[in-house]
Amino acid sequence: MKGKIIKLTGGFYYIESGNEVYETRARGNFRHTNTDPIVGDNVEFKYEKDNLGYIEKVYPRKNMLTRPRVANVDLTLIVVPVKDPKYNLMLIDKNIIQSEYQEIDVAIAINKSDLDQNEANKLKYLYENSGFKTFVISAIDNEGLDELKEFLEGKTVALCGVSAAGKSSITSKILGKEVEIGKVSDKTKRGKHTTRHTELLYNDDIFIFDTPGFSSLDLDIESDELKFYFREFRNHEENCKFNNCNHINEPKCGVKKALEEGKIEETRYENYKYIFNELKGKGGYS
Repeated sequence: MKGKIIKLTGGFYYIESGNEVYETRARGNFRHTNTDPIVGDNVEFKYEKDNLGYIEKVYPRKNMLTRPRVANVDLTLIVVPVKDPKYNLMLIDKNIIQSEYQEIDVAIAINKSDLDQNEANKLKYLYENSGFKTFVISAIDNEGLDELKEFLEGKTVALCGVSAAGKSSITSKILGKEVEIGKVSDKTKRGKHTTRHTELLYNDDIFIFDTPGFSSLDLDIESDELKFYFREFRNHEENCKFNNCNHINEPKCGVKKALEEGKIEETRYENYKYIFNELKGKGGYS
């Protein structure tokens, strides 16, 4: 039988096949081939009625994210809360880089706009001006959800963001299914982890990975490659004096000139420099 892994918990893999969900384990010999099935994998499995099924083959992946750890993604939707909890621009940019590295398209959802519309509009300008499809939404008031749902139709979507950003609320509204919702701690103003495992939820035409929130992300790329994953640099790199320009200290740099002219957002460029130095081993945070 063939199917897709939609949930992994406690060493059990739940596979959707033919509108049925089967509980399975992975074959022990996978350990010898470094095969580690994850949510989103397309697999072949054997199942006999009233017996536990076993995964026998994992088909090649078209891509894979490390946080959240999922496979075969069409789109990463980064959920950015306007407040409660406060957004983290560095983490957002690292999520973007991770997806660009895997050649996964990226869109941004600015959530909780009902709490601060001006801040939501500011964030929308930042990411739209950097080349990303951006939605201003409120999962509480349903603002912008119809437009977002239409955009997601036919896609397998990985939601990324900190705990309590609103990922589960958005999933509930988009799919028309109840998903447990997290809250913000009154003491720390940070999200509480409600989603404890990754699960692929779906309706007739949208698949959404509902994933635990996270507050850090390590990137496994070379510093000299980083520039390739900032899409707003591409239109200006031809104006650089050096073909291997990293847009840091080099003279006559087209990217830095575009920054001075306001064509590249300063916060994005400053994060680029920080991550570049971090990848070169000069310290920092992730």
